[in-house]
Parts: sequence; structure tokens; C-alpha cells
Amino acid sequence: MKKAILSVSYGSSDESQIENTIDRVENEYRRAFPETEIRRAFTSRRVIEALRSAGTPVDTVPEALDRLCRDGFDHVYIQPTHIISGGEYDSIRDCAAAREDRFRVIRVGGPLLDGESDNEFVCRFFASRYGSAGQAIVLVGHGSDHTDNKKYGELQETAKRLGFDEIFVMTLEASPSLDDILPEIRAAGFGKVRLIPLLFGAAGHAKRDIAGDRPESVASRFRAERFEVESVVRGLGEYQEFAALYAAHLRRAAK
Repeated sequence: MKKAILSVSYGSSDESQIENTIDRVENEYRRAFPETEIRRAFTSRRVIEALRSAGTPVDTVPEALDRLCRDGFDHVYIQPTHIISGGEYDSIRDCAAAREDRFRVIRVGGPLLDGESDNEFVCRFFASRYGSAGQAIVLVGHGSDHTDNKKYGELQETAKRLGFDEIFVMTLEASPSLDDILPEIRAAGFGKVRLIPLLFGAAGHAKRDIAGDRPESVASRFRAERFEVESVVRGLGEYQEFAALYAAHLRRAAK
């Protein structure tokens, strides 16, 4: 029996981002599976091509799985760092399913928001870490036209059920949107908001579209509505607690 873990993320060409997020999560996998080889694959073609142009080889998911097969691995556990089971996550599962006959075992671990216990963890963590009287916590995800985009609404429902009335969930490109939550924040009497990326890495989207100065950013739009705004430019992969959560999903897949 020869086992391997394939760590899959969107990817980054920023060395510090890789160190602070992907490396952190993979180190957590190593602690959980000290005898298992860990490989890496990215899903962003743009990032992969940029890294290859700079002399850093990175595999796509199909390439990584084919390489694992050639190298004699027969048990492969894939752990994506995606937040929901969106289109990219589906592609990873499809890629694994197409190669089931080449491995004795090939499984894909769940995304970050993979059930109610994950939702509860996210809500409790951010309420504890960033909660402040009179300030709303706004968790900002990417959003998708995929059916699993409903996970963001479910996260909001969990926050309400747990009594975290200061937590609001929005997405950049789907629903709930800023326009959806703005009346609720105002009606709750909050005059201050803290923006927190619900993204694995705090690169382009977090710096530009959430905390940026341009008029259409989330921060700028809140300021235009006369809210005091603080932004946390930190991806989920930078928190040890979320690295441990991904490792827990991997352990579940490897059972």
C-alpha cells in the first residue's frame, strides 16, 4: 500500500501568500499524516502558467493524479481548500472519478463549509476573535452561480440560530449581496463594520474588491453609506484554526 495526499488550491504566484496559506495547511496535513507523501496541485491556469514561466513547475489536478499513478501510489486522498462545493470543486471530483480504475482508493475531502458543524465553527471563531460592541462582522465570500452557493445563506442562518446577531454574510458575485445585507445591518443599529474575507487567500479579491479604495469595493460602499469601516486583510489559510479544520476534513476522507 502506497498512500499520498494531494493538496489542491486555486494557487498563487506570490511566495509569501503560498508560505502563509498553502504551506501552513500542508504542514497541518503532515502533522496529521506523518508517514504519507504530500503532493500539490493548483486549479488556476493563469497562476500555473505564471509560475512555469518563472521556472517553478506546478501540476494541474489531472497532471498530479497521473503522476501519482505513474509513481505507484494506490491510495490517494485529495483535499481542496475551496470554501464551498462550487464549479472548481466539482471539476476536482470529476477528475478523481475518471481515474477510479487507476487507484485502489481515491477520495476527495470536503470544502471548508461542509456541514452545520463547520458553519458553527466559523461563526464561533469570528465572533470570538473579532467581536466588538457596536460593530457588525461582515464575512465576505466570493460567490458563485453554482447551486452550492446556498452555503453562504446557510452560514447566515447558523449565525442567527446561535445568537450571533452581529455576523452578516455576503458575497462579491452572487447572493447574498451587499445590497441584501445593508438594510439588515442598518436596522440592527450598527454604525461600524469589520470586513473579513471568507476566502482561502487574501490576495486580489481581499485587497482590491473588499478592502480597496476604489469606489466599487465593499469598504468604499459601506463608507459611502456613512459606516465606520475596518478591514481584515487575512485569508482563512493564514489561521491555524482553519488549517486544522481542513486537516479534519482530510482525516474524515481518509477513514
